[in-house]
This record gives sequence, C-alpha cells and structure tokens, in this order.
Amino acid sequence: MSETLDKEKNKSKLEIKEIKLETERDIFENELRSKFNKKDISHYFEVINENKIQGWENKLYESKLKIRDFSNVFDSDILNEVLNDPKTARIIRGDIERTRVQESIYMNSFKEYVYQLIVYYINQNKISYKQGLNEIAGPFILLKYKLSISFTKIYYMFVCFIDKFLTNYFHEIEFYSLQSSLSLINLLLRYHDPELFYRFEDSLITPDLYATSWLLTLFSNKCALNVVYQLWDKLILFDDNLFPHFFITAYLIKSRKKFFEVHSTIILSILSQLHIDTIDEVNDILDFAAEIRDSTPNSFYLLADKLEIFKFDSKNLKNLYEEIKPDKMLALPIFPTELFTITYKDKFGCVDQNCKNFLRTGKNFSKKTKCIFCRSKNVKPELFYIIIDLRIFEDENKENTNKKTKLKNEFFSSSFPGFLPKTITVTKEELNSKEFPKNILAQYRDDKDKNHFIIITSQTNYFDQYEKEYYKDQDRRSSKVGIFFKLYKELDKEKADNLGKKNRNSKEYIYLKELDYYKILIDEMNKEGYKYVSFVYGGYENVHSIAMKYNVELLEHKKNCFLCEEKKKRNVASFLKFLV
Repeated sequence: MSETLDKEKNKSKLEIKEIKLETERDIFENELRSKFNKKDISHYFEVINENKIQGWENKLYESKLKIRDFSNVFDSDILNEVLNDPKTARIIRGDIERTRVQESIYMNSFKEYVYQLIVYYINQNKISYKQGLNEIAGPFILLKYKLSISFTKIYYMFVCFIDKFLTNYFHEIEFYSLQSSLSLINLLLRYHDPELFYRFEDSLITPDLYATSWLLTLFSNKCALNVVYQLWDKLILFDDNLFPHFFITAYLIKSRKKFFEVHSTIILSILSQLHIDTIDEVNDILDFAAEIRDSTPNSFYLLADKLEIFKFDSKNLKNLYEEIKPDKMLALPIFPTELFTITYKDKFGCVDQNCKNFLRTGKNFSKKTKCIFCRSKNVKPELFYIIIDLRIFEDENKENTNKKTKLKNEFFSSSFPGFLPKTITVTKEELNSKEFPKNILAQYRDDKDKNHFIIITSQTNYFDQYEKEYYKDQDRRSSKVGIFFKLYKELDKEKADNLGKKNRNSKEYIYLKELDYYKILIDEMNKEGYKYVSFVYGGYENVHSIAMKYNVELLEHKKNCFLCEEKKKRNVASFLKFLV
C-alpha cells in the first residue's frame, strides 16, 4: 500500500514539474514575442508567394514517384489524429521544441501543427518516427504565417516532397538507402576533388559523420528560413532527386579552404559549424552544384537507379548497399551504355536501356519522356576521354594471349570530342615494371584536370568471387593495395603460390592480378590529385555482352573469342539441361 502511495506521489511531482516547465517555457516565449513583435520578419518569406506555392504543388504532383489519393483527406482529419504511443509522442514534442526556434515564436500554433502533421504522416504510412521529419515539416507549416493555405495542401506538398527527395530514408529501419546515398557523395567527392577526399579520409572523416543530417533535413537545420525556401524551390524546379548529392559536394568544395587551414582533429568540428546564411550564398552553391552535375557522367544516375535508393519499398537495399561500400567501389563507374551512346551517336539515343530512346530507329526520338537524360541538354564539358586498358589477356589460346579486342575510337563532330579519342593499352612489361603506375601517368601529369580517365579490366566482380575466400574482415577494411598482394604477402603465401603454379593463365589468377594493378593505379592517381577517374562497370565482359546484344562494332573482335565461346558452352549446357 505504501509503495502505491509513493508511486502516486512521485507521479504527481513529475506532473507538477512538467506543468511548471511548460509554464516557464510559455512565459519565455511570450517575452520573446513581446521583444520581437515590432521586428520585420518579411525577409524570411521573400521568395514565397501564392504563385510560387502553386508552382510547387503542380511540380510535385507531376513528378510524384508514388500514386497517392488525397481526395478524402481533410484538415480536421490531420488536426484530430491521435498517436497512441506516449513515449514516441514525447520524443516528437521534444524535437519540435528545437525546430525553427527563431521563426516559430511568431506563430502561436506552430508546435501543435508540426506535431499533428508528423503524427498523421507516420500513422498513415505505418512507420516509426525518425528525427529529421520535424525539420522537413517546420518550413511547410510556417507557410501558413505568410499565406492563407489549407492544412491539407501543406500535408500534400509535405508528403510529395518526401516521396521525391527522401523516398526511403524515413521508411527504413536500417537506413540502407541513406547509407547508399552517403556512399554516392563519397564517390562524387573522390571524382571531383580527390585532394579533399584524401584530406577527409586521412582524418578518418566519412560522410555519415557530417552529411547524414544534411540529407535527412535537406539543409533545413543549417539554413535561415528564407535560404531553405530558396534551396527547396530550386530542388523542386530542377526535378532531380539526386541534386542534393551534387549540392553537398559543391558545398564541401566551396568550403575546402577551411579544412586545410586547421589540424585534422578540428575538421569535424568545422563541418558541424557550417551554415548557409544568405540567398546569394545558396545561389552560388546551387550554380556550382549544377556545374558539378553537368561534369559528372550520366552513369552516376544509372548507379543510383541500380541501387534502388528512390524505389519505394525496395527489398534489395541491403544487398545493393554491399556493392557500393567504399572498400569495394574505389572510383565512379562508367556503364558501357554511356560509352556506346556517345561513341555510336547514330545508333544510341540514351544511356538507359529501359528508355524507349535507347536505340535510335530512324528519326524517332521523343523528349516527352520522364527519362532525365532525354529531358536534359546533357552537355558535358570538353574533357578528353582516355581509356587505360589493364586487361592482361583476351583469349584462352596462348597465341592470342597478348592480343586485346580494341574499342572503337572516333570523332563525331568538331564541337564535341569523341568519347574515346585515345586508348592506352598497357603491356605486360609496363605492368610488371617497378615504375608502374608512374610510367603510365607521367605523360598526363601536367594535364590531369583536362582528361577523363576510364580504367577497364576484364571484369569487376572480383570481390564477390575472391574476397570472402581470401580476406579477413579487418584486412578488408584496411586494404590499400590489391587482393593478390594481400593474399601473397600477408594472408596465405602458400595459397597464392599454389594458385599461380596450378595455372598462371587461369582466369582466377589473371583476374586477381588485374585487380591488383587496378587498385594500385587508382590509389596512385588519387594521391597525385587526378580528377575525373572512373572504371568501366562490369569490365570488358560487360562491354562485350552489351556490344553483342546490340550488334556494336568492336575492332579486331573475332566470333570465336573466348567470351563468345563461353557463351556458346553455357547455351549448350542450358539446352541439354532443358532436355533432361
């Protein structure tokens, strides 16, 4: 009995304490309102008007990724929604207390509106609450301060905005799509500013430490309200759910000087303090982000599509994230379709095999499509594209071991340089030289920012085939050189020797050696500050497969090449299996 009385007393004390805290907070907010009641806050909404919001609504509706029915949603439904989880409700209200503090004091119902918007959203989507939703909801609710706008319309834009730019981030338990997005940012930074990339890597700073909140809130927690509206307005206008990745990359490069002026232990603190204060500043970053987007291969979009980051309720996010982990994907990939689209411009109209414009048929080419590549001008800067061919062999026949099938290189017009104006075929002697890879890079060192380097090997699924067999977890994370080197020098010398003695022309042995050269070359190029370095996704095997499928010319290709012969063997085996 006494225990029950004690619990009731403690409960009463807590309730009194909470009421007292709420009263003190109300007094504080009233004091702030009285202090700032004469302050002009119109500049917070300088980019907002009724036509602008109508444009948002139309654009978000046109580009929505998921069919939703809002016809039966009314203001009263949202405002009367109840959350039956007291613990979650307390967390949401706690986060709202820290949301848009400077602006929310001018709107009496701000906190309750944000709370109801979030509660209705998580209940309707049957998801748990995650921090960041409050920062997205805040600016949408504050539109009511400026405009006469229904709560239903705010909810509609809020949902479509999340669907478009934050598709799976708030719906997942493990955040695999968010981790894939962070890996994409890492690839962009490595591609456009390898010096800054290595500055962060040497300081043990990864994107999850600084860019997570930027992605989840789309900079709402790092910008003044008018800056947030300007940024979001451009995101909606650009209609590009990958643009935040380019914006973050541009933001980092614009701020790069700050990271080299301090000791490495201070960098993370500098990153946490970054803030965008003015419209001019955000416009400057937006312009630079557009330049970065235009100088990034279209394969970046194909990679994001392959990772299913913006595919609702994807069941493969975990497995797909494994493919893009930083220790596996060491450079930005170029898909063979992008090589073909620019090299064979008269045959291919789009880099996406799923687009109806992929294959040109006569003069048929439609820009009335949702394909981002067809809708954009797709003008890339005039970089010279150079392939570095690291393949060791092409044919199982020893007589043809050193002979490689060449990729076509042509110019299509004087205004646009051909995608493959030059191919560097690296010989075995050059690969085995003590000077490798410096002997390959020496001739391009002075013009390293004017060339796009594409590395091609026989194939690129090395890790799936060999890493699990030969690697220990701790070695995989710290590896800076090739698998063959680790295998021979550190893990199992006997296993490496046996593999070599068994058949030095076996695909397993050759592919390990190619990966070794590839990783050493990538590491050297990044350390020397080579921008615009990528690799052919899937290697020559992928190029060959697509070339044969669409009848693309490969110079000096023979119908009895070992890849063609392997395919015939597989087809025969499949046919015999079918008969059985």
